[in-house]
Amino acid sequence: MRYNCSDCCFRWALAQQPARFRAHTLVVGARLNAECLAPGIDASLQQAGDGAVALSDEPLVIGLDGGYVRHCHPERCDTRYRSAGAPDFEVVAGRLFGNNISGRSVAFVRSIDKGSAERVQAAIANAGPGRSVEVFTDGDTQLRQWQLSALPQATHVLDWYHLRKRVEVLDKVLHRKDTAKQLKARDHDLLSERFGHMCWSLWHGKAQEVMQRLHVMLKVLKRTFVRGRPALSLISKLALELLKYLQNNADSLPNYGQRWRNGQRISSAFVESAVDQIIDKRMSKSQQMRWDPKSAHQLLQVRVRVIDGLLREDFSRWHPGFPANASSLAVAA
Repeated sequence: MRYNCSDCCFRWALAQQPARFRAHTLVVGARLNAECLAPGIDASLQQAGDGAVALSDEPLVIGLDGGYVRHCHPERCDTRYRSAGAPDFEVVAGRLFGNNISGRSVAFVRSIDKGSAERVQAAIANAGPGRSVEVFTDGDTQLRQWQLSALPQATHVLDWYHLRKRVEVLDKVLHRKDTAKQLKARDHDLLSERFGHMCWSLWHGKAQEVMQRLHVMLKVLKRTFVRGRPALSLISKLALELLKYLQNNADSLPNYGQRWRNGQRISSAFVESAVDQIIDKRMSKSQQMRWDPKSAHQLLQVRVRVIDGLLREDFSRWHPGFPANASSLAVAA
């Protein structure tokens, strides 16, 4: 077989392209991360809102959620931000909505990003200074603590979907056949009565009443003849977790029914899609790749600009003469 040096060099060049492209992408991400633009209104927002950004009374809505990405060096994984039993690190993704913007995305690796609070504050300031802010999360303790420090003046609203799912899980276990067999009819009726219409009460903003019911349920489950039975131990565990969940988010439980009738948001479904776009499609579910937290953070900065359609504007700002977005080119033509 004849040896072809040029063919070998071509194959080597192709093999080097992914690494080279990755290196260039991380350089762009590092530059975006270093800029941390000062609060100000984006030109795209000015055009879309026609100057109404600062005059709007509608609150800005930002949803935050966490996702986990595999660490390329598990022994170096920060235990404060890792998932239970897995050498992963946490990535926080968010999306900002308002009546004058279609959406702005933010993402960061909390374990290494020291300016995460400033990053989110700048995104909110870009959408319009002086506007009230509503933050939606699933009630995660660490995320709530970060939100309280980064956005202390914002109104936090607990996501209705996650709250309802916790109640539904407890409901299914309570009304299983094996649960009824392990309890006396009187005690089972008492638990069912206390649990009844719990979702309805939470929907109508009666969280204190629900917490009182859970206290009664836990007292019944602590009786001597109830202990040691598998189904009842699970009910006790779920009821206690739900009670702590409500207590930790007691200031974030509005009248969901009233908000829904007024056309206000009650769910963080919009941020779930943001997590899929920003994290899962490229870094977790589809690719199953392992990442270094610093590289992942830099890639996230590029990813959010691509999703928001602003990366070309960044290149135009960095490199004079670089072609603008396709829409602006069409208008100029």
